[in-house]
Amino acid sequence: MQNFTDHEILNISARAGNILLNSNAETYRVEETCQYICETKGLKFAEAFVLPTVIILTSNTEGEQTKIRKSYDRSVNIYNICKINDFSRGFKNDTRSYTEMMEYLKAIPQKKPYPDFLYFVMCGFVSGSFTLLAGGTVYDFILSYVCGLLSGLIASYVRHLPANTFLKSFFAGIITGTIALTASSLSPKIFYEPIIVGGMKPFFPGIAILSALRDYLAGEAASGTTRLAESLLVGGSLGVGVALVLRINMLLGGSV
Repeated sequence: MQNFTDHEILNISARAGNILLNSNAETYRVEETCQYICETKGLKFAEAFVLPTVIILTSNTEGEQTKIRKSYDRSVNIYNICKINDFSRGFKNDTRSYTEMMEYLKAIPQKKPYPDFLYFVMCGFVSGSFTLLAGGTVYDFILSYVCGLLSGLIASYVRHLPANTFLKSFFAGIITGTIALTASSLSPKIFYEPIIVGGMKPFFPGIAILSALRDYLAGEAASGTTRLAESLLVGGSLGVGVALVLRINMLLGGSV
């Protein structure tokens, strides 16, 4: 078993926690993982304080040390969460050196569990499926599939921009509303309501809301409030995109 300094243990713990936080894991899960990694290697006086945008780790075993890691780009990634869970469980008997572990952790978020085109296809499939559940026809399914496909494509282009979480929801609302209203005005067999419902679903922050509630139940009031506020803003930007299209349509003499 490798012997690590406090500095190295805190670095490993902070890097693993940062990956979890960027993958939209619950706050209490991040704190438990960070402290478990520290305690496994004998760092029994380590404390972890986590918010949705930052991790603070402290230890006073060899003089007080503090590590801070900020989270800039958060998205749901179950693959990364599973990899870090496996890493933390096997950390006690892991024989790799500090450098090898850090390289391994650095590589986890860089690996894509599936190609981009599959993300676009599944966005379309989810949109179309919810359109059918909302009472849409086959024509509505096809158009909703196109909405999801294009929205997923736009989301991949804005993922590196500031406020990308809100921008991709806003553009998804605009794309969905535009296609739905245009198609329904051209054919009486097409209804815009189920298309809009289905087109919005892939970008609705359902998992983020669930994570906020789980944080509340775990006693993480600050993190729960932050996540819930962010979820409401994302949902609001999605609704604003659709509402903007509907308003423009009304101003141009269309009916809603």
